[in-house]
Amino acid sequence: MLRPITPTPVCGRIHDKSPGTAVHDPAKRRAVTQLRTRFKVKLVVAVTSLLGWLIVLASLFYVSAQQYQYHLERKKLAYGVLSSYQSVSDHTYRKLNAMGEIVAHGTIDDVQARSDNEQLLRNALRGVRQGIASEVAFVRDENEAEELEHLIAIERLTERIIRGSAVIRKAVQQGDRAGAQRELSVLRSKVVAGAFSDLIDEAIEEEREEVAETQVRAEALGRYIETVLPLAIGLVVVVGLLLTTLVARSLSRSIAALDGAAKAYASGDLDHRIDALPEQEFSQLGQAFNRMAMELSTRREAAQQSQESLEALVQARTQELEASNERLETADRSRRQLLTDISHELRTPLTVIQGESEMALRGKTKEIPEYQEAIERIREQAVHTTRLVEDLLFVARAEEGKARIEKRPVAVAGVLRGVCADFRAVAEKKRIEIKETHTAEHLVVFGDAGRLRQVFTILLDNAVRYSHVEGAVFVAISSDGQIAEVTVTDQGIGLTEEEARRAFSRFYRGDNAERHAAGTGLGLPVAKAIVEAHEGRIGLSGKPGEGAKATVHLPIESKLRAIA
Repeated sequence: MLRPITPTPVCGRIHDKSPGTAVHDPAKRRAVTQLRTRFKVKLVVAVTSLLGWLIVLASLFYVSAQQYQYHLERKKLAYGVLSSYQSVSDHTYRKLNAMGEIVAHGTIDDVQARSDNEQLLRNALRGVRQGIASEVAFVRDENEAEELEHLIAIERLTERIIRGSAVIRKAVQQGDRAGAQRELSVLRSKVVAGAFSDLIDEAIEEEREEVAETQVRAEALGRYIETVLPLAIGLVVVVGLLLTTLVARSLSRSIAALDGAAKAYASGDLDHRIDALPEQEFSQLGQAFNRMAMELSTRREAAQQSQESLEALVQARTQELEASNERLETADRSRRQLLTDISHELRTPLTVIQGESEMALRGKTKEIPEYQEAIERIREQAVHTTRLVEDLLFVARAEEGKARIEKRPVAVAGVLRGVCADFRAVAEKKRIEIKETHTAEHLVVFGDAGRLRQVFTILLDNAVRYSHVEGAVFVAISSDGQIAEVTVTDQGIGLTEEEARRAFSRFYRGDNAERHAAGTGLGLPVAKAIVEAHEGRIGLSGKPGEGAKATVHLPIESKLRAIA
C-alpha cells in the first residue's frame, strides 16, 4: 500500500487507494468553485454560439435549396408544356399533310391511322392544358393564366382543322373532289393554318424562353450556393475550432488525469487512483473510476476463469450460426432476385393502369365509349401483367426444378405450322416471307403443347421483329432418330457472341436489339425454362448484320402417337 502524501496544486493528485479526498482549504475550495463556474459559462457560450451559427447556416441552405428546387420544378413544368405544344404542332401539320394526300389521290387509306392521329392530337392538347394548369397552380402568376387564353385560340383552330378533315374525308368518299379541294384550301389559308402556325410558334417560343429563363435562374442560384455556402461553412468551422480550443484548455488538466488512469487500467495497473480534480463533474468521474478499478480488481480473476468456457461456447454457436446463415442467404438471394424482377417489370403496366384510371375519373363525366376505351386499355395492361407474372413465376420455379407442365404426346410439326400461320399476317406487313421446311413431319414428343407453342411463338416473334424489310425467316424441323431439332433462322440485325451468350438471362437485351425494336428481355429466358423442363436444350447463334439462328432440341418419343 502506498504512503499518503499531501496533495499539491502542481500535480493535483494524491496517492491513496480511497476513492477521493476533499479539499479542506477554503481558499482552494473557492478557486475550485470559480474554475467550475467558468467552465460552465464557457461551455454554454460555446454551445450557444455554435448552435446559432449552425442555425444561420441551416436557414441559408434551406432557403437556397427551396429556391433552387422551385426553379427546377418550374423548368420541368415549362418543358412539359413545351413538349406538348411541339406534339400539337407535329400532329396538326401531319393531319394537314394527310388531308392533302387524300385530296391528291382521291382515296382514303389507313383510316385507323387518321383516327389515331386525331386522338394523339387531342391528347397533346389535353397535355398542354394540364401543364399550363399545373404552372398556374405552382407559380400563381397572371401571365401563366393568360397562356390558357392563348391555348383556347389554338384549340379552336385545331378543332376547325379536325372538322375540316372530316368534311374532306366525307367529300372524297362521296366523290366530290372539288368540295374536298375547297375545304383543303380553307384549312391551308392564312385564316386557319396561317393563324395556327403563328399561334403555335408564339406559344412554343414563349415556353422556350421560360425554360431558358428558369435554367438561367437555377444556374445562378447554383453558383450562389457553390460560392456562399462553402464560405459560411468555413466560417462556422473556424468559430467552432476557436470555441473548441477554449473549452479544450479548460478540460485538458482533468482529461489528462483521466487519460492517465485509463492507460494505467489498460496496462493492468488496477492499483492506480485518481486524485480530486478542480471541476466537480470530473472529480465525481474520477471517484467513479477509482471504484471501478477496485471492482475490476476483484472480478478479474473470476472473469479469467469463465473466459475459456465462454469462448468455447461462442465458437460452437458461431459455427452453427454461420451454417444457418449460409442456408438462409441462399434462399434469400433467390427470393430477392424474383422480387426484384417482378417489381422492375410490374412498374410500367401498373403505372399505365393507374394513369388510365385517373384519366377516366378526372374532370367532367365522360361518354360510355370513352370509359369503355379506358377499361379496355386497363384490361390489356392487366392481361399483360398477368402474363408477365406467370412467366416470371415459371422461370423461378424452373430454376428450382419445380416447373409445372402437363405432358402428353405432341406433334411438333402441327404446333409449329400453327405458329407460322399466326405470324404470316404480321410478317406480311414488313414484307417478310416465312418459309417452312419440314423433313420430319411425324415427330412426336412427350410434352406440354401450350408451352411448346409459347416457345415457338417467342422464337418466331424475335425472328420477325429483328428482320429487315423484304427479308425471309426460315423454319425447319429435322431429326436424327432420337432428337427433334427445330430451327428458326432470320436475315436480320444478327448478334455478337457475347449477346448470344447472355440472351437467356432475365431482362437482358443487347444494344443493337434495344435500338431496333422494343421488348422486355423475358421471352428467351421463358423459352429456355420451358425447353429445359422438357429435358431439352436451346441455343442462339449469329453474327452482327448477318441474321440469327435459334435452335431447339427435344427428345423424341418414338413409341407414342400424337393426340394433340
